Amino acid sequence: MKLYASFLIVLLITVSASAQVERKSVVVKPDSAQANATENKVDKQGRKERLKELDLTREQKAKMKEIMQSGKAAKEAIDNNAQLSEQDKKKQLRELQKAQALKVQAILTPEQREKFKASRPGDQ
Repeated sequence: MKLYASFLIVLLITVSASAQVERKSVVVKPDSAQANATENKVDKQGRKERLKELDLTREQKAKMKEIMQSGKAAKEAIDNNAQLSEQDKKKQLRELQKAQALKVQAILTPEQREKFKASRPGDQ
């Protein structure tokens, strides 16, 4: 019985001692999906602010919504096309962005076009 009690005490001391081991914090790098999601969220907020500054009419807003929806569908189609290489996908996405920018500019007034061009992130 004394042997059993001694064993139990040693076991408890060992367990409690190992529980008090200092834990090192682990730095977790965000995966690319998380980073992209955060980037997209920030970009989306900036885009909304830029569009708000354009003071679009109701008709322009409706057309803009159509352009954005069709662009989103086209982007998803490109992203999901397994037959395209990453380089081809990037090229097609750039072309899609250019085409969308032209469509957007077509529905804007000259003053709005100037504001739109000035607010684009790549143009500064």
